[in-house]
Amino acid sequence: MHPSPQSQQRLHAFWACDAYERCCLHITASAGKQGRPTPPADVTQAWEDLDLRTQAALWNIENTLHFAEAVPSVFVNFGPGCLAAMIGGTHRWAPSTVWFENEPVIAGWQNPPPPVLNKKGEMYRLADAFTEKLLAAGEGKFLTSVTDIGGSYDILAALRGTQALLLDLYDNPEEVKAYAERLQPVWMAYFNRYAERTIARQGGVTNWMSIWSDTPWYPLQCDFSYMISPDMFAEFILPDLHWYTERLHRSVYHLDGPGELPHVRHLLSLPRLNAIQWTAGDGNEPIWHERWYPLFEEIQSAGKGLVLLGVPPEHLEPLLRRLSTKGLYISTRAANAAQANEIIRMAERYGVK
Repeated sequence: MHPSPQSQQRLHAFWACDAYERCCLHITASAGKQGRPTPPADVTQAWEDLDLRTQAALWNIENTLHFAEAVPSVFVNFGPGCLAAMIGGTHRWAPSTVWFENEPVIAGWQNPPPPVLNKKGEMYRLADAFTEKLLAAGEGKFLTSVTDIGGSYDILAALRGTQALLLDLYDNPEEVKAYAERLQPVWMAYFNRYAERTIARQGGVTNWMSIWSDTPWYPLQCDFSYMISPDMFAEFILPDLHWYTERLHRSVYHLDGPGELPHVRHLLSLPRLNAIQWTAGDGNEPIWHERWYPLFEEIQSAGKGLVLLGVPPEHLEPLLRRLSTKGLYISTRAANAAQANEIIRMAERYGVK
């Protein structure tokens, strides 16, 4: 399963913060398929019944039309930062997410338990089995993603407890940094295994953002940074992100809400970070609002790509008019094939700028 040759050229240009003919567009629309798959009986079945989840994924793929750079892709979803539950943390299913910060694993910094993957644990087993099941079912139909393993400090917050970790930044800074460094090779070993596995089987890798790459890439993030100052971000988070960007072939930072805006200057200093994806957060103006234009221009002026996911078709043109199309990736949901093709023609009119 590959994008068309022209779409591959556009995607390669996006990763290089450039553009080929136009910006990258991820456009989907409903195929109008009737009926729906059997719904789960409860929240546990919704997460753990892998046959049911595979059937639902197949139905969704069959009911979705893909245009431009959109490639059929299924997200191996077990909650954001599920690596925490694979190395000793606990998890609790909820209707639309998974909670990991339930019973702190790191009670203190005197001999904390080492971060080791528990390959016999439920979370590891479920993610592994679902990945394999989707790879088999998706051959020639869709791409299977790498699951959302999270970032070092979000994983650490789940293992230690967010409030305790915030105090630790003052009281035990060196112990925190040392543990984050111990998490890095565990994270990378897991990621490499599944990135290589999916590329070998399907010729490309995706994740929850559904952006195709022929080499390993991952959306980095640190939601924990919402609660710390730019100086603390520079001391704790920036070196951690630098470590990952130096080892990943490609990377996008998931910038989640106004609370992370004070850290943008530091993020833009990462030489190998390819792009930033903006999420405005609940209660704020949507991502396409003109309030965020200065942010977008700052990102693009620094030579980084910009990813905007879920822009309604009617709000696309003001963005294309205002922004550079180099390194720009926008996803949208069209009403039908005719509207999807009109969106593509509109983007072509703006070309490369």
